[in-house]
Amino acid sequence: MLFLLSKVKQMGAQQFVEIYEHRGYTSTYIRNALSRLKKEGYIASPARSWYNVTAEGLAYIRAINSKPARYQEQWDHTWDVVMLEVPESERKKRDLFRTALGQLGYGLLYNSVYVSPWNYQNEVVAQIQKLELEGKVSILQGQFLEGSVTPLRARAIWHLDDIEALYLKKSVWLKEEFAPLMSKTLQSGQPLQLFLLYLQMGEELSGLFMADPYLPDELLPDHWPGKLIIAEMTEYMISAAQAIPEDSSYAPFVR
Repeated sequence: MLFLLSKVKQMGAQQFVEIYEHRGYTSTYIRNALSRLKKEGYIASPARSWYNVTAEGLAYIRAINSKPARYQEQWDHTWDVVMLEVPESERKKRDLFRTALGQLGYGLLYNSVYVSPWNYQNEVVAQIQKLELEGKVSILQGQFLEGSVTPLRARAIWHLDDIEALYLKKSVWLKEEFAPLMSKTLQSGQPLQLFLLYLQMGEELSGLFMADPYLPDELLPDHWPGKLIIAEMTEYMISAAQAIPEDSSYAPFVR
C-alpha cells in the first residue's frame, strides 16, 4: 500500500479495497492497514478516506528498497554501532526501535548493542527522533580492535541459516508456482492479473529486503543464494510491469 501511494499523488480507500480484495484481503483488513500506516506517520489523510504518502513514508521505502544494492558495494570494514538504554517504562518505544534496526539490517552483538557493516545513520537518527528517544541511544562508527565479527559469528548474529532457508524456499516457489502462473498470465495479457502478480512479487521482495541484512561478501557463507534469487524475482517483477499496457489504469503504479 505504501509503495502504491509513493507512485501517485493520492489514493482513495475504495481504490485500495478494489485492488487488494482481488488479492484475498478483506475490506476491514485493508482499512485497518491504512489506519496503521497513518498512525505510524508513513501516510497522511488530506480528506476523509483519501491518503497520500508522507516524507517519512518515502524515506522508509527508500531505506528498505536500497538494501539489495549493498550486494554490489565494496565494504571498507567500518562498522556502525548503535547502543541503547531505554527504560522498561518505554518498552513499546524500545521494541519499535529494535524492530526498525532489524529491518535496516542491524544485528544484535551484545545486549542492547547493535552493529551493521553499512552506514544507516540517517535512518537510525530519524527513528530516534520519531520515537522521541533522544539521550537514550548512541551511535558510533569505527573498526573492531578486539572481538571482531567473523563470518562464523555473523552467521549466528544475523541468523543467516534461517535467511538462507527462506531464500531456498522462495526459489522453489518461484520455479514451481510463480513462473508457470506468470507464463500463463503473460499469454492472456490481462492487465489486472499482470498487476496482481506485480504486487505479489513486490510483497515477496519487500519481505526479503527486510529479512536479509545484505552483508558484505566477506561475511557471507560460501555459495550464498541471495543475490541470484533476488535478481530472478526482480526480473519477473519487471516483466509483469512491462507487459501492462500504457493506457491501463494500473500503468502509473508500475512505471
